[in-house]
Amino acid sequence: MDQVLTEVNKQIEKAADHFKMELSAIRAGRANPSLIENITVEAYGGKMKLNEVGTISAPQPSLLTVQVWDNSLVEAVIKAILESKLGLNPASDGQILRLPIPPLNEERRQEFIKLLHQRQEEARVEIRQIRHDTRKSWKVQQDSGEFGEDELFRREKILQDLIDKVMEEIENLGKKKEEELIQI
Repeated sequence: MDQVLTEVNKQIEKAADHFKMELSAIRAGRANPSLIENITVEAYGGKMKLNEVGTISAPQPSLLTVQVWDNSLVEAVIKAILESKLGLNPASDGQILRLPIPPLNEERRQEFIKLLHQRQEEARVEIRQIRHDTRKSWKVQQDSGEFGEDELFRREKILQDLIDKVMEEIENLGKKKEEELIQI
């Protein structure tokens, strides 16, 4: 990796990782712990992620369980899951919460596909903004005489190649997720 792109690459990777995290939160009809692990729970006078207050597991393809470590947080966890708008209804069994994953109907699938496309576009916009800001700072450096026009074109080409690669990855991840959502 070219030295001038190290910081830009970190920013782009961060944006791509954020998109991947967003994708994992879109449910496709199967139980997956990543579906609920980032739900925020009011705990101990602050906000914590669900995976910080309990153990999440998927013992069956259509069931998630959450074993809350502190009994006093069970109600807060139930409230957080209900407020997450994922369409999950937790059943409490002491410290263990059971979350049956209902099958997706066609209307809900279409909502999730729209959400997927929205998240995908947000990731693209974020990456384009990184490209724009980077080019702008390079242009300022070139205008101040730090490097010449040839170096600017070289950097822009390397940057564009990196952007193209990440955009293709985002596109492929989106298509794969959409196929998961369409499957019955």
